[in-house]
Amino acid sequence: MIDNCITENTNLIILNGNNQPKFDTENTDKWHQMAEKISKETGVPQRLIYTEPYLFHLDNWYKINGLWYYYKSDGYDVHFINELLGVLISEYFDLKTIKYQIAQLHTTNRIPEYGLLSKNFCNPNISYRDAWYYKLPLKRDLSVLEDIRRICSSDTEYKNLLLDLKKFFVRDFFTSQNDRNVNNFLFKETDSGIRLAPLYDYEHSFESYAINCYRNQIGELNLDNLETQDIIKTDPTFQELFNKLMNIKMAELLTQLEDEHKIVIKEEDKEYYKKRTDEVKKLLKNYNIVK
Repeated sequence: MIDNCITENTNLIILNGNNQPKFDTENTDKWHQMAEKISKETGVPQRLIYTEPYLFHLDNWYKINGLWYYYKSDGYDVHFINELLGVLISEYFDLKTIKYQIAQLHTTNRIPEYGLLSKNFCNPNISYRDAWYYKLPLKRDLSVLEDIRRICSSDTEYKNLLLDLKKFFVRDFFTSQNDRNVNNFLFKETDSGIRLAPLYDYEHSFESYAINCYRNQIGELNLDNLETQDIIKTDPTFQELFNKLMNIKMAELLTQLEDEHKIVIKEEDKEYYKKRTDEVKKLLKNYNIVK
């Protein structure tokens, strides 16, 4: 339980959940109108807020002092730590990311629960798109790194987006990110071109048994694929990123996490994260990935 991580010094945002909409399949017109309003004010694609009949995140959105925030919790302490640790790992790889505050949700006739609150990172003046919008096909290799040329209007735009995706793949490979489906990452269309939007949703990390293979909606980084090995070993950017992975210090990240949020992480969980990190580094050495 998340309660195990909370200390008397943890800074908490208190939320009132009594006025949040309650999901049902009857009020579809009402839900669409609410989702449209939130989408216009936040810039978040409307289908990620509510998609009939079952994707319902309207009750996750809170407007506080005129700003929109998203609350999430499944009560599971490991997912809670995964989310917070995921932010630090994204920052380590120089990727834009969601930021979290710890919250306590109060709802009448329910025991208060702990969770995570994040300020909306989208800009209503910028368009946010998913991989389906760009017709990026589901592939089981790294050919998406070439495919994105067709959605870029200049060499500079392609170079920037290419760097984003290389960081993205290496970051998620390290954490064995297990649910990076089409709803769990976005692109943004800026004045300077298409870029990867800030990352979010890190709860299902460090879970996969197949740590040699990471896949998402647009590609796969599989160390058993000889072509993928060749790309990684001959590409200077990939080499820099995998060397950066080899230098990551999980113990320091966990200490930083505890200090930053004034929480406590169980020793067995710390050991698990450190063990997984060592396993990934050993794997890279066994495959001779890093020169």
